[in-house]
Amino acid sequence: MVTQSASPDATFAKVLANYHSKYAEAGPSSAQLDSPIRYDVVLDEESGMISALMGSLEETGEMPPEVFESLMLEHRTWALIRAVYENRLHRADPEFVPPSSEEQIAQNPYTPPEAAAQTIVNEDSELSLWATLLDHLQSRPLFSSPPPIEARHGYLPSTLRKVKKARLDGKDTPSLDPDFTLRDPHGQALAGEDETYQTPLLETLWDLVRHGELDQAVTVCDEGAKESPEATALTGNRSRALWKKSCRAIAKNAERALYAALIADLPTLLPACESWEDYLWAHIQYRLEARIDRKWHSLGGFWEQEDALIGNDDEGATDVGRGGLEEVFASLASVQSGSVAAASQNPYYVAQKMVILGRAPVLLNTFADRLPTLADSVAPDLIGPLVRFFTHLVLVLRSLGQDVPEDAANDIIKAYLHILERGGNDALVAAYAACLREGNGEQSYARFLRAMDPDAPFEQKKEALLRAQAHHLDTAVIAKETVRMILDEAFSSIPALVPGEPEINWLSSLSERDVHLIRAIEWLTMVPETLPEALVRSNDVMRYFLALGQANAAHALLRSLPSQLEAVRADDETQSDEHHDYVQLFQLFSAHDAVDEVAGRAPKETAGRVEQHNWAKKLNALIDDVAAQTRALLTSSWLQFPSRDRSLYASQRRKELARIRQIFIPYLVLRLHQMLVQYSDRTPRFLQDALEMASLVAAEDWRVYDEFVAAGSLERYLERMREASMLALKRGSTDAFVVRQ
Repeated sequence: MVTQSASPDATFAKVLANYHSKYAEAGPSSAQLDSPIRYDVVLDEESGMISALMGSLEETGEMPPEVFESLMLEHRTWALIRAVYENRLHRADPEFVPPSSEEQIAQNPYTPPEAAAQTIVNEDSELSLWATLLDHLQSRPLFSSPPPIEARHGYLPSTLRKVKKARLDGKDTPSLDPDFTLRDPHGQALAGEDETYQTPLLETLWDLVRHGELDQAVTVCDEGAKESPEATALTGNRSRALWKKSCRAIAKNAERALYAALIADLPTLLPACESWEDYLWAHIQYRLEARIDRKWHSLGGFWEQEDALIGNDDEGATDVGRGGLEEVFASLASVQSGSVAAASQNPYYVAQKMVILGRAPVLLNTFADRLPTLADSVAPDLIGPLVRFFTHLVLVLRSLGQDVPEDAANDIIKAYLHILERGGNDALVAAYAACLREGNGEQSYARFLRAMDPDAPFEQKKEALLRAQAHHLDTAVIAKETVRMILDEAFSSIPALVPGEPEINWLSSLSERDVHLIRAIEWLTMVPETLPEALVRSNDVMRYFLALGQANAAHALLRSLPSQLEAVRADDETQSDEHHDYVQLFQLFSAHDAVDEVAGRAPKETAGRVEQHNWAKKLNALIDDVAAQTRALLTSSWLQFPSRDRSLYASQRRKELARIRQIFIPYLVLRLHQMLVQYSDRTPRFLQDALEMASLVAAEDWRVYDEFVAAGSLERYLERMREASMLALKRGSTDAFVVRQ
C-alpha cells in the first residue's frame, strides 16, 4: 500500500479556487473555477496552476498500488499538458517573433553548431513542439530514479591487476586501450569483476542517456572507466557528422542501444524500447535529429563546410521514419508488445496523444461518449480519479481560453458531480456545478440538494443552498428546480385519486413520504425570491393531502409555512386566494378544537352557579363562533375560482379543488349540525340554528347541496335533519322546524 494524506478532490478545488480568485479578471465569473486567466499563470513550470495541481498529487498517502500507479500517470499527463500548451500558447502570443537561422548564419558563418541547432528548432513551430516533447519524455516520472550501480574508481581494476601479474610472470599481455576487446575478440578478455560490472554500467548509462542526463553519464564513466569508449562517445566531437558515423558503427556491436540513443539511430534504437514513452521518445528524437541535420546542411556556414571535407554520415541520411506526429502514433499503434499495446488504450496515454496532436475537443467528446460504459473497461477504484482528471482538463482548457465542446464538458462535469456527491464532498458540489453551461449548473446543484437527507435540519439545508451564491449560481432557480424534482418524483409514485369520500384523518401519525413532501417546501422559503413559488407549491401539496382526507398532514404543512406567505401575491392571484381558503379551513378546525377543549373542562355538579354560568357562557360563545365561521366558509365560494386556463395543470387543479369541496363541505355541515344538536339541551336555540342550516344548504345562491349530491352525503344529512325535527317536536314544539325556546 502507498499512502496519500489528502484527497485530490479537495486539493484540486482549492488550487483552482485560489488561482482564479487571485488572477481572474474581477467580475461575476471571477469566482468560477473555469474563468479565463493569463496562460503564464496556468502554465508556469515553477508556480503555475497546473504545477500546483501536480503538487497536490505528490502528497501521497496510503492507497492500493493500482490507484497509486494511476495517480502517477495522471501526474505525468499533467506535466505533458503543461509543456505542450506552454509551447503552443507562447508561440501564438502576438509578441513572439521567431528567430531565423538563415539570418544567423549570414551574419556569423562561425555560429557554433549548438547555437545554430537551437535557432533551427525555435524558428519552426513543429520542431519546437518536438523539442518540447523530447524534453518531457527525457524527464523522469515522479518518484523514479536511475538504476543503482556500484561506485567504482579506476579503469578496469581487476583486469589491470590480472595483466600486471601476467607481466611479472613474463607472459605477453595486450594493450589495455578502450577498444582492445573489440579489436581482438578472441584475445584477452576482461577479468571477472570487470566483465560483471559492464552490464549494470551499460544499463545505467542507457538509462541516463534515455533521460537526457548526459552530464551524469559522463561522470559515471569518469569514475568507473576513465578511458572507456562510452565516455568518448558521450562527450561527442566538434565534427558532428563524423562523430555520428562513428557511433553508428559502434552501435552495431554489443553496446548498440547506448550508441543508438546518442545519435537517434531509429532502427537500432527501437528494439531497446520497452514502454510507450520509450517508443515515442525514439521516434521523436529521430525525426528531430533528421530535420535539424537537413536544415543544417542547407544553411552552409563554416562548420558545415568542414563536415563536408571530413565526410558526411550518409547512412544516417536514410529516412526510415517519414512523416510527423500522425505517423509516429500510427507506428506506436502497430507495436505488438504487450505493455505498449495496453498503454495505447490507457485513457491517460490516449489523452496525451490527443493533446499532442491538438485534438483536445475530440478527446473530450470521445470520453463523454464513453461515460455510460466506463465501468466496463475501468476498475471501480480508478473511475473517480479518471473522471476528476477529465473534469479538470475541461476547466484548465477553459482557463486557457481554449475551445471546449459544451455538451461533452457538461456530461463530464455532471459525472464528476455524482462522484463528489457519493463521496460526501458536499462543499465542493456548488463550485463545480457552477461550471456547467446554459443553466446546467443550477440543475445539477438542484439534483445534489434533492439527494440530501430529507431529515437534515433547516439551517443545514439553507447553508447548502446559499453556498451556491459564492459561485454565482441562481439560488432561486436551484430551489425551484429542487422542489420540482422532489414533487415530480413523489407524485409519480402516488396512486391516482379514487372515487368516493375518504375518511378524514386527524389522528394517525404522518408517513415518511408525507414528512418529505412537507419538508420539500422548505427549500422555497429560504430566499425571498422563491416565496411566490412556495405559495404555489404548498398549495399543490395541500390539495394532494386534502383530496385524500389527510387533514393531519395538511395542517402540519400549513404550520410549517412562514407567516410572511400570507402577504405574498403569486402571478396567478387565485393561488393566494387558495392559500387563504386553507387558512380559513384550519381556523374553523381550531374553533372546533376550542369547543371540545372547553367542553372537556365542564365544572362539577357541586360547582357554584357563577362558575357554571361563566363556563356555559364561554362554551356558547365558542359554539356561536364555529357556526359563524362555518356559514362564512359556505357562503364565500370556498375553493371556487373562475379560470379560463385550459392547461393540464389548471384542469387537474380544478378537479382536486372540486374533490376537496365534496369531502369537507358535507363534513363541516354535518359536524356543526352534530355540535348544535349535542349542546341544544343546555341552549335550545342551538337546535333552531341546526334546523335553519338546511336553508343555507338548499340555497341556490351557494348551491351547497351540490357537494352533498356529488359526495353521496345528502341522504345522511336529510336523516340528521329529520332527527333534529323529531327532537324539536319531542321538546314541545308544534312546528318541526321551529324550536320552542
